[in-house]
Amino acid sequence: MRIFFFLLSSLLVSIFFTACDGETIIDFPTDIIQDSRVSDSSFQILLDDAKLLCLNLYLNEESKEINDIEIDESHVGPVITALQMVFLDSLLQSTSEIRQYKIHTLCPIQLHEGVLTSDTINTHINSWYLNGFSAHRILDNYIYQYNIKLDSIGNNKYKYHSEIGINHLALSSALMKIPFIVDASSTSCIGDGSQIEIIDYTSDYIHLIYSYGWGDCPSGCIYRHYWELGIYGSGIIELIAESGTDLP
Repeated sequence: MRIFFFLLSSLLVSIFFTACDGETIIDFPTDIIQDSRVSDSSFQILLDDAKLLCLNLYLNEESKEINDIEIDESHVGPVITALQMVFLDSLLQSTSEIRQYKIHTLCPIQLHEGVLTSDTINTHINSWYLNGFSAHRILDNYIYQYNIKLDSIGNNKYKYHSEIGINHLALSSALMKIPFIVDASSTSCIGDGSQIEIIDYTSDYIHLIYSYGWGDCPSGCIYRHYWELGIYGSGIIELIAESGTDLP
């Protein structure tokens, strides 16, 4: 019996140290999963962070996914998991500071808004604006699928807003193919501020740089502080480097 308990204890200890070893290969989940300790409002902010990080990765790598309106859930899943790990971590001072300074990706509005131009007397656009649907099959598919609302901003221009975060670059390209839409574009990112950047992304490891900017940020932050983190699928977060101007 003593031998049994010794073997069991040894096994539990080995499992514990394996789980705490950042080098252990444990893959992040590919589904978008909300941690029960993260509130719905915080989760939605982190989800937009994850989607923007994936979108920026597509842009930087010029990958084919940049043409898809919906951002691939299997790409977002690992990133949202890593972001929740950082959000919930209580061991590192750096993660505490990241929460304190409320650091998120820059311009999440890019995931939700775009602008289009059309003739103000066009019946489809007027119907969309007044009734919430356009009576045009292709356009209504987008409206219903992404719950897109339309607001007039004058001069034949309209702002459209999607409830969920999507790739508005791809959506604007799709809208441009509809004959009565003269022009369409995603909302541009204006100004500067805090940011998250993705440096490396594998199935079991994500390398992120969080930065806090301050000092005339609408024109371009004068000061910036950086935290470089490695997040492992095993649950370990390591501070790789910290640099920049001392925090205010």
